Amino acid sequence: MQSDPYFLRVARGEVILSQVSKMLGWKFVHYDDDAMKVQVEYDAEDLLTNPLGCIQGGILSAMLDDAMGPAVYMTLPTPLLAVTIESKTSFISPAQPGKIKGFGKIVRKTGSIVFTEGFLHNTDGELIATGSATFKLGKYGRLPIPWQG
Repeated sequence: MQSDPYFLRVARGEVILSQVSKMLGWKFVHYDDDAMKVQVEYDAEDLLTNPLGCIQGGILSAMLDDAMGPAVYMTLPTPLLAVTIESKTSFISPAQPGKIKGFGKIVRKTGSIVFTEGFLHNTDGELIATGSATFKLGKYGRLPIPWQG
């Protein structure tokens, strides 16, 4: 882990949380440096549901991305950024509104490419969805204002 990664500044409330993360009800829970694994939690509101009353699949994919991305960001020095260049989601069981636990971890890091996996569970521990994503590291133009310190 970097000494003070950007992600920890977000988790501590020192930097503005993205609008998407706010909509998802995102909250940082824990980071395991040895496992390069992040645990987050979502408070999924009714507005995120499909006509069946379940959390919409695209929202679950966004939750997985918002769990796997922080695992990458915990290892990056500012101003290096990570962008998702490939993502896959497997939907295992329906997700109801309420608390959803998210886990993201680095599987492999090779130069400027990072491979991750993620998992979503309901409060009973039942697996909702799994995902994998590939991130590309780089300096992508000017940093957003909240990142500059």
